[in-house]
Amino acid sequence: MAGASDCNRIIRVGESMMKIRKKRTIPPKQSPETVLNECLDLVIFDWGEGFCASSHFKNLSEDERLQSESIAGFFTDFMFNYLGLAPLEWDADAMKECCVHFFPEKMSEGPDFFRCIVPVLSAFFAYLDEHHLQKNAADMAREIKNLHERIMEQSSNPDCWGMAKRFIMAARSDGIDVMDSKAVQKYIVAYNQKVLRKGPASSMFYNAPHDSKVVYKGKKTSRKR
Repeated sequence: MAGASDCNRIIRVGESMMKIRKKRTIPPKQSPETVLNECLDLVIFDWGEGFCASSHFKNLSEDERLQSESIAGFFTDFMFNYLGLAPLEWDADAMKECCVHFFPEKMSEGPDFFRCIVPVLSAFFAYLDEHHLQKNAADMAREIKNLHERIMEQSSNPDCWGMAKRFIMAARSDGIDVMDSKAVQKYIVAYNQKVLRKGPASSMFYNAPHDSKVVYKGKKTSRKR
């Protein structure tokens, strides 16, 4: 028969095993990349498939329909990475900041792309509201209609561009194919040599605004402008 000391030891071992089992049942903390992918799956596949079959999508122009997946995807990305919001947490204030600041700052696209943002997202939010998929969709659908001119103005103003966009737009302006890695590397070398010759003030990044910081989940970023 086991003595009292043996019983105590068995009890302690049993408690330790229970703690281990409990720890193993707790799911590991998801990485920001995993959470973002889940957000994109919800928006592009779950919500997006229904949206594409709706009258809201069919009433868009051909260009708007072609850009819709890209716009919805980048909107989801920016809302999560820079404002810390998953799709069910979106609201009108965050939507405004995303469309007026992050799209113009980050997207190295021409006017045709930016012209599609308001009609695409307006239609998408209206679809979400109609099917009760997002609690703030009606507010966002209403407010985004007032943002078109500001988006177009910000997107064409170099003072509103982030550093990566400044570089891409300058390279394109100089005739560089930004999809050609060798051409881009050659352009970087030539550009750096020019700055060394002429001084920092000649740089496209001189006195440039700071890029917005990635926050994942948490407080909104403080933008230095």
